[in-house]
Amino acid sequence: MLNWLKTQRKWLIPTGVAAVLIFLLFSITLHLQHRRQQERNGATTEKTAGKGTAQTQGQDTAQERPEQVPTAQLAQVSDLPPRMIPEDRISGFSREPAPDEVIRKLEAMDVYERKTEEKKLTDLQVIWPLYFFSLAKRGQDKVSVILDASENGFGVIIATEISLKKYPGITAAQVGDRIWLAGKIAGVDTHGTGQITLITEYVGFSDEKRE
Repeated sequence: MLNWLKTQRKWLIPTGVAAVLIFLLFSITLHLQHRRQQERNGATTEKTAGKGTAQTQGQDTAQERPEQVPTAQLAQVSDLPPRMIPEDRISGFSREPAPDEVIRKLEAMDVYERKTEEKKLTDLQVIWPLYFFSLAKRGQDKVSVILDASENGFGVIIATEISLKKYPGITAAQVGDRIWLAGKIAGVDTHGTGQITLITEYVGFSDEKRE
């Protein structure tokens, strides 16, 4: 056996050295792979934590931010006649939907959808700039008034009653005069150009002399 080792040592020593080197290289490779995997896991954890923190901060900011009232709900009253509506009541009225939008929306619906939408529209508080057309009927305390949503006289008809005690100037209105009405929708008829019945609460004249 010793003789065999002596005769074979020329190639056994290099082979052993090579095996040791291969083992060392393999161990180093495994160590490096394990370390890289740990680094990747750590980076992923940091990203996830950072994302969660950002989301939490965003939620906190959203909670701290005061709730904004839709622009339409503020009635867009920059061009309203002065003193038409008390300041504490303005936010209760909306310029939208406009009269023609109400009619177009209902015309595009089937019978069932239309009935449901008409119920939603009932008592909706709106404020619209309209154009005087005529006085339909006059009583002791109120007068029935017909107005048009379009200045050319071919728009949606608005029918309402206006208090003579509060707004006596309505009797002096001329065809085409711009008049603001604020009130609740009481009914809608889509026949022809369409008609909306309004329960008027406030009236505003472009001509301040009529107020």
